[in-house]
Amino acid sequence: MSDLMELADRIGAVSDIYAERFDIDRSGDWHVLKLQEEVGELTQAYLTVSGRTRRPADTVAREALAREMADVLGMLLLLARDEGVDLDQAVREKWLRYLETQTV
Repeated sequence: MSDLMELADRIGAVSDIYAERFDIDRSGDWHVLKLQEEVGELTQAYLTVSGRTRRPADTVAREALAREMADVLGMLLLLARDEGVDLDQAVREKWLRYLETQTV
């Protein structure tokens, strides 16, 4: 099992607890819509850290940025797992192959 798939399974276990606790139906488009929500939150955190909001960038803002990045990664991993996408393979095919050919 790949490291990403193992991580997706562990995040999935947390997501299961969250869904049960808050009675959330995660069927249909839930993962992709939740990913979109998290990307929006990441964007807001990034704008704060980069000084483009009224809130001052501080240590708390940088910590929030890191947490939002983790949320986006987590939701992407869950979406990939539920859609049967092997992200390790997809990254190799989409990105890492250029390291072998040195052309983009």
